[in-house]
Amino acid sequence: MMATEYPKPIIHTYREINPGKYRSVKHYEIKNLNGGENQLSEALNIQKDRQFAKSMPEYWLKKRIDKKWSKPITGLFQTERKNIYFGDSNYKKHLLIVHFSHNQDEVTIFYYKDFYTRNRNALILDAYLFALKSK
Repeated sequence: MMATEYPKPIIHTYREINPGKYRSVKHYEIKNLNGGENQLSEALNIQKDRQFAKSMPEYWLKKRIDKKWSKPITGLFQTERKNIYFGDSNYKKHLLIVHFSHNQDEVTIFYYKDFYTRNRNALILDAYLFALKSK
């Protein structure tokens, strides 16, 4: 059986700004971009889910548009790996694999532009190995 070829993700790395300011929301600013143009925004808002959605994600991801936060662009769902979540944008057009650092002061988003699959295990493993390397 041949290994499936996956597109290369655009890797966005964000660092938390004003830590501890809000209880259920964290704001992040872009620190590094690798492999392409920014597909999200200079700043992100990641908020714990408050159990309003039927889909039950762990977190909601919003991006900064002008001086306002967008509506959530995706829910972030737990994977079997600690601190790694997945989501999508534009109704399953783009896959996002999201890794939080141990204390959540940094978040790395692997953005698979124009690519979505339910078979995410290899991509989750890639994100996990990338996180191990960048420690």
